[in-house]
Amino acid sequence: MKFGMSVRSALVAPLALGVMMVGTAQVARAQTPSPAQPQQPATQQPATPPAGGAQAAPAQAENPTFSAPAGLLLVQIKPDKTADYEAMITKLKDALTKSEKPERKAMAKAWKVFKASEPAAGNTLYVHVIDATAPGDYTNPLRIISEVFPTEVQDIYTKVKEGFVQTGLLNLTLLTDLSTPAATGAAQP
Repeated sequence: MKFGMSVRSALVAPLALGVMMVGTAQVARAQTPSPAQPQQPATQQPATPPAGGAQAAPAQAENPTFSAPAGLLLVQIKPDKTADYEAMITKLKDALTKSEKPERKAMAKAWKVFKASEPAAGNTLYVHVIDATAPGDYTNPLRIISEVFPTEVQDIYTKVKEGFVQTGLLNLTLLTDLSTPAATGAAQP
């Protein structure tokens, strides 16, 4: 048991660090600022919500965040801001559920958010797993929230903006599915 714990610890920290480093480079290329969204470095806080919080941003064509069939979004949050981030994720789920847009329903279908037990450089790591990517910006939940809850988004932004440490994105293509049995050859006599 002790061996398993030390191997796990030895593998998780470098893996998380490597994923964060690779993911950050991917986010920098994936994010395309729009006129309503000021350009910010990928490792900073999310884009500013609509001015005044009461009106949603004008409808704009969204660029897919992911270019592969699946993806991971890794978000480091300061330990004292985890409750605010988790409240934002709860509101995001509510917004995706209540949205009438088919693209939002598609995003919600395969989007899961996990909280890592191990700290990431003293911060809390949230892992967004998207099993089947759909067109849409997964990196800006405030935009999605503002579509359904335009009067609440400014307050949410104010609470979470100082908590973001780093965000990373990985595009994933399935190599093999270990949960399915291997194809068998011709029957043996």
